[in-house]
Amino acid sequence: MKIKVENVALVYVELPDSNVEQDLYELSELIHTAQGDIKLHCSQKRNSIDNNTVVGKGKLDELKRTIDMLDCEIDVVIFSCTLNSTQRVTLSKALECDVIDKIDLILDIFALRATSAEGKKQVELAQLSYNLATKPEGDFSRQGAGIGTRGPGETMLETNKRLARERMYRLRQELKEIEKHRDITRKKREGNGMFTVALVGYTNAGKSTLFNRLTESAVYADDKLFATLDTTIRKIKMPNGIEILICDTVGFIKELPHALLNAFKSTLEEATKADLLLNVCDVSDENVAKHIEVTEQTLSELNTTAPIVRVYNKCDKLNASNYVADGCQSVFVSALTGKNIDVLLEIINKHAMTKYSQLQLQVPYAESAKVLSELHKCDAECQNVEYKDDYVLIKVVIAKTHVNTVAKYIVF
Repeated sequence: MKIKVENVALVYVELPDSNVEQDLYELSELIHTAQGDIKLHCSQKRNSIDNNTVVGKGKLDELKRTIDMLDCEIDVVIFSCTLNSTQRVTLSKALECDVIDKIDLILDIFALRATSAEGKKQVELAQLSYNLATKPEGDFSRQGAGIGTRGPGETMLETNKRLARERMYRLRQELKEIEKHRDITRKKREGNGMFTVALVGYTNAGKSTLFNRLTESAVYADDKLFATLDTTIRKIKMPNGIEILICDTVGFIKELPHALLNAFKSTLEEATKADLLLNVCDVSDENVAKHIEVTEQTLSELNTTAPIVRVYNKCDKLNASNYVADGCQSVFVSALTGKNIDVLLEIINKHAMTKYSQLQLQVPYAESAKVLSELHKCDAECQNVEYKDDYVLIKVVIAKTHVNTVAKYIVF
């Protein structure tokens, strides 16, 4: 389906703690991802946001005159700061066009990217939650085809907050049911004692490309923000023969809306339940240090406890000045070319072995078939099987949770 390219006016409010270059780059990328074309860029330095007009009445009048003089019609004006309902009404009336903020823009991209039933429900819940909190009565549930108005739901809701709250309640119930099924699958995996690695990181750092490299999969990957939303899990075999799980998660971004964090809580639980987190960073990005900070702050908010390994991706485009040195375990790789992937796998393997035991079992012939069957059920890796005169000698790598099942056969 071809999506119409929208004409956008971008209004950037530079506050004392703003990182202008990074913010503008990120906003431009978000707008491009949402199929927007920036026809006008307006900036203003301020110590604080004006409670009514954001940029002040004089600047707002100037913005309106500039928009009127353009040789094309502006479809939507995007403000870099969060807007409340009062500001939205004032700005929409003054500019006589749709007005949205950065969070609306992110939610809009999520609406475009959501493909699974769960993803669509999560995005719709996040949109309704944010709209209820920030938009005026007559505008909060508006859906359409333009930036800031797209939604994954098929039903046009009435502009009534009571109906929206009822819809939110139903969405939460439906997501709880999906979460129950996810919990059953996760508990089954945990019962098998399988080591789980979650790929996390700033959006567009190359997580999906790295996932494809590690798992030999073909998950959708693109040089765009939030190219993938749905969590994908694959099983891979490590060099020593043990099998582990790798999961790809949604990317983070500065000021990621709490509504999204809450809505995607069940999906992000794959990260909170993982045994190891790979924080995938784009080392060629001059803002890599800030991206690491944002990701690890978000992980802290999610109460993750697993150890973190920083994976500095895109080292084939490495600028040495971007290197971030500190005490965190790290590795430089190129998911695109495969450089140092073997080093990364060895690091993962060392972490995984904390959950496994290498054992030597001495099993009587009469019980060998049964024991081998049990080892297979436990996803244990039989590295060597020797048939002696009176017994079978089995060298095996097995999850520590299953050691008790073969404890009586262990020899040292």
